Amino acid sequence: MSISLLKDAAAGALDLLFPPRCAACDAPEDSPFCPICAETLIPAPPGCSVCGVPQDESLLPALKPRRCLHCREQPPAFSFAAAPYLHGGALADAIHRLKYEQRDDLASALEVLFDACPVPKSDVVAPIPLHPRRLRHRGYDQARLLAAGAARRFGLPMAPMLRRVRETGQQVGRDRTARGRNVRGAFAPAAEVLGLRVCLIDDVLTTGATASAAAEALLSAGAARVEVRTLARAP
Repeated sequence: MSISLLKDAAAGALDLLFPPRCAACDAPEDSPFCPICAETLIPAPPGCSVCGVPQDESLLPALKPRRCLHCREQPPAFSFAAAPYLHGGALADAIHRLKYEQRDDLASALEVLFDACPVPKSDVVAPIPLHPRRLRHRGYDQARLLAAGAARRFGLPMAPMLRRVRETGQQVGRDRTARGRNVRGAFAPAAEVLGLRVCLIDDVLTTGATASAAAEALLSAGAARVEVRTLARAP
């Protein structure tokens, strides 16, 4: 029996023992979402050509700027960010379960969403890491699990290129300025990055402050270019 047939047989046996379930509501359904939960997913609309923030839909197409006001006034360190869906509905529930309810198994189900992202023009995929103290508390790094899945979908190698050198606390509830100040200097390279094009992976992109701080650490160490991919984009 060929290796591929053995893998298929093993996968089938696992499905019998542990049938796929919806990542948001646990309904027995093909992952990642059941039909009801899938209805709540909102594809990310066209947005800023840098950070991907959705554009003002009230503007005529000819009046929509390619870059948002923030990226024009304070460009992030990364070159391009993209996510397949807006953060909300079943996707927000699944991400919350992945991060805070010890459902690290959901990372392998959610990785398929990266198929809806543009393939990065990168040499390597890398997670935006947790601080070691938070990693010990949680027991796993959801960004690293997602990065492994994104690497499979994009056909690129995955490597931990960064380390978080300062504990920053939650970004939730902080405005854009406070978020930027909170993560400034929080990252340092964890590997040789000179000349590399790196794609950073995380679960949600909100203001882009964390991703920009991570990208800045890589660029300061000689990385050639940094892109960002996440499962979701804040509306």
